[in-house]
Amino acid sequence: MSQGFWHAAGATRRTLRWARRLILALLLPLLLLLAFGQWWLLPRLNDYREPLADALGEALRTPVRIGSVDAVRDGWRLRLRLRDVGLRDPDSSIAWASFAQATVSLNLWRSLREWRPAFGQVRLEGVSLTLEQGPDGTLRLRANADSENATSPLEKAARWLFAVRRLDIIGKRLTVRRLDGGAINILRPYFQVRDTAEGQRLTFAAELPSGLGDRLQLNVERQRVDDADPKAGRGTFRFETGRLNLAGWPLPLPFSAGQVGLAVSGDWRDWRPVRLQGQLRLRQARLKPEPRTTLLASWLAAMPDSELNFEWNTQDAGWRLRSQARFGDGHSQGEARPRFELSRAGERWRGEGRDWRVQDVLAWVTPWLDESARNWLASLDPRGDLPEIALETESGFDTYAATARLHGVAGRSTHGLPGFDNLTGLLTFSPARGQLELDSQRVQVDTAGLLRLPLDLDRLHGTIVWQRDMGGLRLDSTSLEMANSDFNGRFWGSVTLPDRGEPVLDLRGHYRDVRIGREQARRYLPVTVIPPAGIAWLDQALVGGRVVAGDLLLRGPPAHFPFDRDDGLFETRFRIEDAVVNYAPGWPRLEGLRGSVTFRNRGMRIEMEPGAGRLLDAKIENLAVWIDDLEKVVAQAKGRIDGPGASLWRGLRESPIGQELGDDLPDLRIAGRNTVEFELAVPADLRPSHARGRIGLSDNSVALPSRTLEFSRLKGEVAFTETDLKAEDVRASLRGEPVRIDLNLAGGEGRRELRGQLRGRIGLRTLTGAPAAVDAYLEGKSLWQAVLAVPIGRHDQRNEASPFTLTLNSDLRGMAIRLPAPLGKEASEARPFAMTLHPIEHDALELALEYGTGVRAALELSGYPQNLRFERGELRVNAGAAKLPDAPGLAIVADLPHWRLDLPAALPDSTDPATDADIEPKTVAWWNALRDVDARIGELVLGDQSFTQLTLAVARQDSGLRVELDGKDLAGRVTVPDQPTPTQPINAALQRLHWHRAPENDSDLTVAPDPRRLPPLVLTAAELRLDDKALGRLRVVAMPMAGGVRLPEIDLSSEQQRIDANGEWRWTPDGQLAQLRATLWSQALGETLAAFGYRDTGIAGGETKAELTAEWMGALSDFALERMEGHLKFQIGSGQLPNIDPGLGRVVGLFSVQNIMRRLSLDFSDLFQPGTSFDRIGGEFVFKRGQAVTDDLTIEAPAARIDIQGRTGLRDRDYDQQITVTPRLGGALPVAGVLAGGPAVGAAVLVAERLLQKGIEQATRYRYTLTGSWDDPVLEPLREPPPATSPKKLVGDQ
Repeated sequence: MSQGFWHAAGATRRTLRWARRLILALLLPLLLLLAFGQWWLLPRLNDYREPLADALGEALRTPVRIGSVDAVRDGWRLRLRLRDVGLRDPDSSIAWASFAQATVSLNLWRSLREWRPAFGQVRLEGVSLTLEQGPDGTLRLRANADSENATSPLEKAARWLFAVRRLDIIGKRLTVRRLDGGAINILRPYFQVRDTAEGQRLTFAAELPSGLGDRLQLNVERQRVDDADPKAGRGTFRFETGRLNLAGWPLPLPFSAGQVGLAVSGDWRDWRPVRLQGQLRLRQARLKPEPRTTLLASWLAAMPDSELNFEWNTQDAGWRLRSQARFGDGHSQGEARPRFELSRAGERWRGEGRDWRVQDVLAWVTPWLDESARNWLASLDPRGDLPEIALETESGFDTYAATARLHGVAGRSTHGLPGFDNLTGLLTFSPARGQLELDSQRVQVDTAGLLRLPLDLDRLHGTIVWQRDMGGLRLDSTSLEMANSDFNGRFWGSVTLPDRGEPVLDLRGHYRDVRIGREQARRYLPVTVIPPAGIAWLDQALVGGRVVAGDLLLRGPPAHFPFDRDDGLFETRFRIEDAVVNYAPGWPRLEGLRGSVTFRNRGMRIEMEPGAGRLLDAKIENLAVWIDDLEKVVAQAKGRIDGPGASLWRGLRESPIGQELGDDLPDLRIAGRNTVEFELAVPADLRPSHARGRIGLSDNSVALPSRTLEFSRLKGEVAFTETDLKAEDVRASLRGEPVRIDLNLAGGEGRRELRGQLRGRIGLRTLTGAPAAVDAYLEGKSLWQAVLAVPIGRHDQRNEASPFTLTLNSDLRGMAIRLPAPLGKEASEARPFAMTLHPIEHDALELALEYGTGVRAALELSGYPQNLRFERGELRVNAGAAKLPDAPGLAIVADLPHWRLDLPAALPDSTDPATDADIEPKTVAWWNALRDVDARIGELVLGDQSFTQLTLAVARQDSGLRVELDGKDLAGRVTVPDQPTPTQPINAALQRLHWHRAPENDSDLTVAPDPRRLPPLVLTAAELRLDDKALGRLRVVAMPMAGGVRLPEIDLSSEQQRIDANGEWRWTPDGQLAQLRATLWSQALGETLAAFGYRDTGIAGGETKAELTAEWMGALSDFALERMEGHLKFQIGSGQLPNIDPGLGRVVGLFSVQNIMRRLSLDFSDLFQPGTSFDRIGGEFVFKRGQAVTDDLTIEAPAARIDIQGRTGLRDRDYDQQITVTPRLGGALPVAGVLAGGPAVGAAVLVAERLLQKGIEQATRYRYTLTGSWDDPVLEPLREPPPATSPKKLVGDQ
């Protein structure tokens, strides 16, 4: 098997070896031939130009001329380089193209096989092409555009390229010439023709100059066709350019910037396009400023990114174009994607559009319109949506019919036609006429100046037809319905707009349910029809109401209104309800009117139904308001009203009369009803108004809130004109007291004044409205006269008399004044009182007051009239006449025999601490105004104290007053800040303060001050005396706290005693509460008690230390043992009981030592006789609910020890105590004797005690109970088992 294999392999090798030898044998002659050709033939190629030209012409399908030829070897490939190559038209033999050179690849095998030159790729270079439009309108191509070259139709050139099958043409440039002679040069054009599987492909590419764009390319595919018919053919094509610079191209629109991208593809047949589809994209396009492109330029700026996709194809006898555009503003919400379709069949054109916007259509249409149309559209500035558009025309565009459905369309007013916004409807138009069918909601109409504001309509429905003739434009409507929240109306008529001359209106209408108001007047008054003066009056007159129904007629040129020459008519009549009319400035408006209104040319008249209307709150019984000439408005009114006096007074204040009186007319509050009859004539300009009428007063009441003054039950009559006001003997009641009032305008021309006078016997509280607290000081009535005089018409003049003067006069007979002398008086005494008040500057008042013979005051007040403030003044009491001082502030000069100064007391109902914030002193204003006081006081009463022969000098210093006091019992300096604070309190540094204890029956006459009203105070007295007893140096500090005052320091010190205390005094929900914490040290308790007024204390000596913590309901001065709750701890050192009598009970009566000693059934007087000494008295007491309780009160004496436990009733004045008496050794028998039989037995027992020492020592303790009242105590021994030798037995034996 292996031998066979190797045998077969050897045979194969031999076969291959013979094959190689055969191939080499065949190639050798060929190589020799090629070597011969390169050596001999190539240098002589120029000799074969003609055969080469014929062969190349056969390949290119057109005659060829060659200037020279040479060969270039590229490896085994051979290329021929031809120079000066020319092509001739095969039909006319005219040279139509010349190339600088051509490169031809030679197919050697084919050339050898066919024994003639066979070419592969042919490349023509160096040609300059020109594309231009021939006389017959066809595109023609010319190569090397000189006069010798002929042009070839572009279609013929294309057929030639496809006939070549394989060709490359590289040109220098391609020049595209326009009909106007301009040209565009395209650089490096390149043509390529190749066979494909389906047929052939022609590719054209070129580079544009930098100013024109970048590269463009055209691909044309041709399917295989019968070569016998050179005109036949079909295929596809695609043209594409990435970017074309619009500014560089000669376009119909003058672009200055922007780029366009274009891609077009389609089908062609017989060298004609039969279908196109493509996309055109426009970016950042800008136009040069030209009138015809203004609208488009604005649109391009707003839509920087736009795109158009289109499709075009042929149909029977015509074609159809479909497209969809996208207009973008750079934001998705601003995009529009309209569509349109245009077709042509013979001479008939049809177009349809969907989803277009008016502004998009007009932007691209206006550049092609004439100037008048462009100007009209530019001024109209239409906007909105066109959901559907249809256009149809035949035989050109001289006649056409178009329809457009409108949605949300807006346009500005122009050429006398109204503007509009949000119109919806159907528009139909042709060159001669048009029609607009409206069915719109929420429409805004600009009435071209007829109204001042756009007209907002909820609904607009109707038809407008226009037709143009040789003279102008005429608009007609048989019905135009419109409605909104203010009115419903239907209007019809015509408007003629001549090309020359004025518009003419012939309009009629009917309206209903029209709202009346200033806003409606501003919106709906026809300002081009009614004169400006009439518009101004209607603006302020029409305030509110409703028009039930009305009719309108307007005929004639509106510019001729008010048609004084009978060349037109304007008339509208309507009925009104609930109308509000402000017929004249300054006068109260009319409200709730019902009646009829007529406007006719110049005039206007309102006739009200009887009783159908109000003036303020008054009922209008009859009224007519009219204006004869709306151009020179004089509003006239005549009527009668009945209503509340408050309304009528308000009307008077707001009327020209009230304006004439100005701020001098008081602010009155009037109750009750009145009637007013009036006639008014009020011009709208500066001409004077005229008015007259009468006001009837019938049981009215009048109040002056600013003066807390009220008159009631007024009866009388007030007459008025525009210059006069008069009322005589008007009866009234002032706070329940009868008075008479006169009111009139007095004086001559230029010096008139309004004078009011009041007369009556009344009390001062009735006259002034003072609070009820005045009754404590004033009692009775006297005859008063008050006169108020107000000058009229001189308010703005300087250096004239005062704007008003108020005087009050009375002899005060019948009135008692309960004030300290010299201010007080009895009711039977007559004492003249006079006060005059008048302004001295624009906001300052001067007040002069005289009371009796001794009180005079001159004051100046500022801030008139809203906020009166005291500025300066002087008050003199028994010190001569007062005059205004130069310096600000109040100066007081007084010589007072007697004066009482009360501390700020608690209010009668001030039990709630929450009222602290409401108890601000009312004297702050005048206190801060006080500048100095110079007073001599015979007797000053301060609380329950009286200080005589005192001089008082007050001077203002920085932020306060310095008070100097000098008297026998009171002397020192008090510094009072304007606003005392804890850091800057009132500082009273007294040299001496001599206090006198008030009689007990006078203690209830004084009123304790209110702790909430006490200011921060530091009081020091270098010499404090109480009833001529020196107590030492006193220092008291009081600081305000929530609800009262805190007393952090109360110090009283001398050589004999020292008291240190602190406490609080404040309001609680249950009333005032005082708390005190004190310590006492006394060198001798009896002397200290005597200094505080406790005489015959029954104790001598006794160094004492005591601690007291106490609180009680009431004022700080209401201290009493029975009201106190707290704790007392004391220790009294050795002393004597010089006198056992009730005097001691005043001090230590709470444990009733004197009563124990006096009321024991056994007599201890031998032990406790006058002068008896004690070693110590000490103990503690707890005070609560009127009780004093102790369990350790001890009296230690040399003879015995007494221990007391139990209760002492401080409020009920009773006892419930247990007493233990423990005699000292050596003193028991006398004690027993005393207990048994009195002093005599005690003496006998004293002798027995010496003999019976042991028995006496057994009797060492005795217990007793003390009960009963303080005045009649009951002391009983406690029974205990007696010892063998009992003191009781000894007493019984006696």
